[in-house]
Amino acid sequence: MITKFAVRKKNHDIFIKVISLRKQGYSYGEIMKLVPVVKSTINNWITLAGINLSQEHLQIQTKKRLENHVIATEASRITRARKKDLNVQRFIQENKGYLNDGLFVSGVMLYEAEGSKGINNGFSNSDFRLITAYISFLEKYFFLDKEVNMRFRLHIHDTRMADLNKIKYFWSKKMGVKSDLIKITWKHNVVSEARKNPDYVGQMNIHVSGVSYFTSKILAVSDIILMKIRKLNVF
Repeated sequence: MITKFAVRKKNHDIFIKVISLRKQGYSYGEIMKLVPVVKSTINNWITLAGINLSQEHLQIQTKKRLENHVIATEASRITRARKKDLNVQRFIQENKGYLNDGLFVSGVMLYEAEGSKGINNGFSNSDFRLITAYISFLEKYFFLDKEVNMRFRLHIHDTRMADLNKIKYFWSKKMGVKSDLIKITWKHNVVSEARKNPDYVGQMNIHVSGVSYFTSKILAVSDIILMKIRKLNVF
């Protein structure tokens, strides 16, 4: 048990400093940085001294906590941004030898043109040739597995419900995936005559997972490719 006598005998100067700092509105953590005393001792001494912080000091502490939170949040943001930049730059360095590779350039441009650019890393198209080219791009340069890292969703008008099995078989065969991996989203809006065409097989969406900063990596490479094209005065 801590008593006034014990404090006066052993730690009087430290006790006085702790009490003084607390009266000025310092938090326990701030006091511990200035005085070699553990938190439990500080708490006992403050209780012993019967200190109740004024409303002004409580407001000071609240303000300090908010400021520390803002500082910590900004530091975290900077760290995340630095990590992202390093990750993207590493991808560029590892793949710069493919900047003249047809499949690599095609995959980048496909995503630039039709990719969602959002957090779901989606790519959609109704042309199976572009879909299969994009899948090959993901497999070769991102080392992704169709059954593990890709999710397939077919968007199709409900006027084609009777042909669902045939349509799923079509996409399954073209993409080389099991038909039960293809999820369906039905469109219920009024369709044009073209959409009643029996050759219409809907629009396939591919969602990618397992790649950090996927969109940022592709768009960074896209910028390099497009810059090279501009320098050639192609457009």
